[in-house]
Amino acid sequence: MKVLVDVNVFLDVLTRRRDWVSSLQVLHLLRHVPALDGWTSALTVPVLYFFRRRVFSEAQARADAQTAIRGLQLVPLTPAILDTAASFSLPDFEDNIQLASAQTIQADYLITRNLKDFQPAPLSVLTPEAWLALDAVTTRYRTTEEKA
Repeated sequence: MKVLVDVNVFLDVLTRRRDWVSSLQVLHLLRHVPALDGWTSALTVPVLYFFRRRVFSEAQARADAQTAIRGLQLVPLTPAILDTAASFSLPDFEDNIQLASAQTIQADYLITRNLKDFQPAPLSVLTPEAWLALDAVTTRYRTTEEKA
């Protein structure tokens, strides 16, 4: 199962905002269950840095951004992805880049806190809680991860 994680899922964990534990569970499964293929856009790193830098030192913001994406693969931010993102009609260009990144890797799911801004989408867009509740995740992957 191939999954792209939107930047706001990482921000949930870094800031411990409401429902952050579900976001942490998603990242934990994607990092530790070999059958799961976790991705995020290369754009996620500078966005995380930007938000962390508002509150923390330069060194801390850089370290937090790098640590947050640990264990996930990065979709390169290419001219083709930017062109595709520019052609989408979603209201936020950053969301368009996330969606174009998910399409590029042929993701099965895009996990985000921001469902409304991803509609309509050509793939399944779920909250962390909805993804964790999927039968395939609940029965197969959680069980596999618990045995490891």
